[in-house]
Amino acid sequence: MSLLKISVLLGVIVLTAAEVVDIKPCGDVDACTIHEARISPCPEALDHKACRVSRRRKSSEMSYDFSTNFDAPTLEAGLAWHKSETQDLPLITMDRNACKYTSCPVVANQTQTYRIDIPLDTKFPMHTYAIKWTLKAPTGQLCCFTTEIKVVR
Repeated sequence: MSLLKISVLLGVIVLTAAEVVDIKPCGDVDACTIHEARISPCPEALDHKACRVSRRRKSSEMSYDFSTNFDAPTLEAGLAWHKSETQDLPLITMDRNACKYTSCPVVANQTQTYRIDIPLDTKFPMHTYAIKWTLKAPTGQLCCFTTEIKVVR
């Protein structure tokens, strides 16, 4: 079997094993549509609860399907603890180059997938967090949503 066929097969297996999570758009700042978000593993999603994400170097993958209302040569990714309506605490260790995790350039109205391992460190306190994911174009247009995770041992 060719490497391409194996990669496609593994991608299909990962997507079918991931659970669809509840998301909330960030309001009227969005210049895109988030079609679906998934975290793997997350059996809690079936009960509409926060996904339990381990801080002990066990990998959890987040992926979401989106389509923008704009064209962009690149995107900058962001992940933050959405502490309140007026305060976001960004995860500064996150790789901001979204083109490593989705296709670039971005074409308006074309659905694509952003996929990344959730970058947690053992220093994260065990707690339930509303996390905010963003994709930002060089022109400032923004895709944004929040979901909940529960950091566990």
